[in-house]
Amino acid sequence: MEDTRKTCKFPGYVNFDFGLIGKATSTKDNPNTAADFHFWISANVDTVELGNIVAATTEDGHVTFGFVTELRTLMDIDNFLSDYISHDFGDPSIVPPSDIAEMMVAKCNIIKSTTERVRPVGRAEVYFASEEGVAWALGMLDYAGAGRGVPIGVMENGDGSLIPIFLDEEFLVGPEGSHLNMSGISGLATKTSLVEFLLKSMMDMMTRSKHRRVAAVFFNVKGKDMLYLDKANPQYQETDPYTEKCRRMYDKLGVELVPFENVRIFAPYDRKYEGHTKSFRRDGKVEHFIWELGEIVADIPTLFDEESWDEGVEAVWVDVRDQIERQPLRSYDELLDYLNEERRVLGNANISHWHGHEKQVFYKAAKNLDSLPGLYDGLVCTGGVDEVDIPLNDLHNGSIFVIDIQSLNDRGQMMVFNKMMKRVYDILLDKNIKKDFDTVVFFVDELNKFAPRDPNVRAPIKQSLIEICARGRSLGISLFGVEQFMSQVDRQVVDNSSTIIYGRTGPAELMTAEYNWLDIDVRNRLTSIPRGTFLLKHAKFVQPIFCKFPYPTCVPGDQYEEEEGLAAKREAAAAFTFRRDA
Repeated sequence: MEDTRKTCKFPGYVNFDFGLIGKATSTKDNPNTAADFHFWISANVDTVELGNIVAATTEDGHVTFGFVTELRTLMDIDNFLSDYISHDFGDPSIVPPSDIAEMMVAKCNIIKSTTERVRPVGRAEVYFASEEGVAWALGMLDYAGAGRGVPIGVMENGDGSLIPIFLDEEFLVGPEGSHLNMSGISGLATKTSLVEFLLKSMMDMMTRSKHRRVAAVFFNVKGKDMLYLDKANPQYQETDPYTEKCRRMYDKLGVELVPFENVRIFAPYDRKYEGHTKSFRRDGKVEHFIWELGEIVADIPTLFDEESWDEGVEAVWVDVRDQIERQPLRSYDELLDYLNEERRVLGNANISHWHGHEKQVFYKAAKNLDSLPGLYDGLVCTGGVDEVDIPLNDLHNGSIFVIDIQSLNDRGQMMVFNKMMKRVYDILLDKNIKKDFDTVVFFVDELNKFAPRDPNVRAPIKQSLIEICARGRSLGISLFGVEQFMSQVDRQVVDNSSTIIYGRTGPAELMTAEYNWLDIDVRNRLTSIPRGTFLLKHAKFVQPIFCKFPYPTCVPGDQYEEEEGLAAKREAAAAFTFRRDA
């Protein structure tokens, strides 16, 4: 080993201190190629795992890095029957008269080599790659050293080292590449927690570097997932081994262990609640928004299904919209008054048509428009409620807007999402608007609802998302999308994502075409990876890698209890105790 250390041209890339872990071998049945190599594992080493990164050192002093994609155990046994017979015809307590040779063989996909020659690995000594070696092999030294590395987690190699993993900023939020897609089983893949950690590390890094001004707009589409970004995670008050390991990860990655600052939360208007917001967060920190007719007029057809809004209704709507512009009708209350007056006139039995449309078709269209404020309560100004908009012009470097739309149905969520994205798009395009950001990250869960792959599913904003994913990187818009099943998201949205993350995934989903490129053992590993672990594919990486990430700095929404809720629980517990004692 000392001889190898002396002859190796890149000794810093190899963990010689841990020692040899095996020897590269090429056999008739399993030859090494320019894309992969095999090595048998030393009998004294039991820490080699799927996903480790190893370094094969050859006699010419060069190093070839490999990602372990397969592990096999081989024994000196011809078949199961001969082993059965050697155990006195099936007695597992019997010790065979002669020892059986046993070894473990690993297959590795080649990541990179220090030599420019493309050729298979021959006889070579195999070690674990060092932290510097992994960084070089994945190409991170180039951009991390230039201040463009965004921490996303650590890779835990077989030698016990925690190796920081960085994404290239220019391929995460543009301009070279952009967008992130993440899939995995709900509740087991910890997708939201990873996005919260990545956003925190990205904001920290870009604030320090000062060469990129980034703001974020997050959409809370279910429960309380994203509502408490500004509240510290109480998990870090614990001292258990895993929490301590998470603290080490923050130190290793250079991310500050404090919750988010500059967070503003918005939710639709609530007439009944004192705080006037349709949000699960009730501590007075949520601001309401509600829109007048002029703001939603272009979106109204998208808020109804195809049966309610057919071709006849659409034709009536064209003429109604013409009246809105001509009269003009400035509020939704004025529109309702206008429709009521038109209905009164049509009550005359001698009148059979309205502006050339059959009377009954007009009635159907008017009924839809009448029902809109009730169907989308909190979005549409009626009854004298004044319009309050989401102040996107207040976005600035380091700020986060959380828009809580969990109270809305799918079509309402789509409308709000599309409206916000288009506005930011226009702000970034307009060079005359003064703004303190040049990049905006949008995050949305359940992306399959917004950009479904099935062409028969109506999704009014799907084309807008496809356009954003195609052009957003050059404009400063980056989409972080999350879903349970990647196979249900439009292919153009996924394929335009420079970073793809796979969490724990079900076997049926893994049988779809999206996962065919993965080695079968890696694919199978995705069915059982623990929380806090994910498989990362990044535009700058030749091979995917398994990573771990720490608990986020903020409290998970489903674990946070506001004072009002805690007081109610205490009262309920006290009442139960009183009844039990009685």
